[in-house]
Amino acid sequence: MREQIERLEAEAIFVMLHYHERTGKQKVKDMVKRAAGRYVPPKDYISWPTGLIANAFMENCDRWKNKEKVLAALEAYFDRWIEKGMPIYYMDDVLCGMALLTLYKMTGKERYKAGVDKMADYLYTIEENDADAKGSLPYRPSQKNFHIYVDGIGMICPFLCKYGVEFKDDRAVQLAVKQIKNMLEYGMDENIFLPYHGYMYESRIKYGIIGWGRAVGWLLMGMAGILCFLPKEHSDYRYIKGEFERVVSSAYRYQKENGAFAWQLEAVEGPEDSSATAMITSAVLKGICAGIIDEGKDIYGEKVKKAAEFLAGCENGGRISACSGECKGFSEYPQIYGAYPWSLGPGLEVLLHEG
Repeated sequence: MREQIERLEAEAIFVMLHYHERTGKQKVKDMVKRAAGRYVPPKDYISWPTGLIANAFMENCDRWKNKEKVLAALEAYFDRWIEKGMPIYYMDDVLCGMALLTLYKMTGKERYKAGVDKMADYLYTIEENDADAKGSLPYRPSQKNFHIYVDGIGMICPFLCKYGVEFKDDRAVQLAVKQIKNMLEYGMDENIFLPYHGYMYESRIKYGIIGWGRAVGWLLMGMAGILCFLPKEHSDYRYIKGEFERVVSSAYRYQKENGAFAWQLEAVEGPEDSSATAMITSAVLKGICAGIIDEGKDIYGEKVKKAAEFLAGCENGGRISACSGECKGFSEYPQIYGAYPWSLGPGLEVLLHEG
């Protein structure tokens, strides 16, 4: 296992530092798009795939196999973003704020504090200008459609809660709690208590499919993340804790014998998805380690172990295969499987813990 984790760490560092780079073929395609007046995404130095990796490293810093190398890579990752003027293009970019805040606490370097302050201000601006009637933040404010994605729960809520508690900013804590509560009220299937991919409050329409694997992972990561920092005396702590355990119970009805989850949890005869498996498992691990999960934690511990064995079996050359491709939007789930950063980040986190 040690050699396997070292391969994973080396690959994760490489991806974290180079994922934003474009190949020659991609650059040509971008030139053609620009010439035709089509949108070309900006070069994003802290995108959500690399944010998953940065968070996995920082949340398991006591388990690093190559500590000096990992810390140097994390500083290089964030310093490059800071040197570029700290651009934030999407809500996705806030995901790595968890790692950045921890890095600030470890090093005391004020440039990292400036970075997390900018992330919080970015979310406050969305709240002021684009939130829906219930205060939920739309995933893409510029589209003016008020679509709330469950992805956003995992991307911003843990950061907001950790930031709010660390710097005594109650606005951040309450904004995080509000996102969770609204998703639980308006974005869930009532029969099996798994999330849709998203919803629109004004129309009461729920979008995407029920139980998309990474949607469940994003929701559980968001809930576990917030519960790790939310004071137990907070008025909503017990409610969120109970709903977290309820979603976990719902999800594990669909875990396969080999420890994997399918790309859509209910599609148990469909392709297994290492990203869904890794994200759900990393969230449950947080729940167990933080004492959030009470009932059946030994049973869930065994389920986590089986999932870790599945993920270890997917590793090859530091990559974790059997991962579904990038989602393009509601109900756009390409059935293309390979090795992507969204299985590598949470998969590394699970294997670091279980290894």
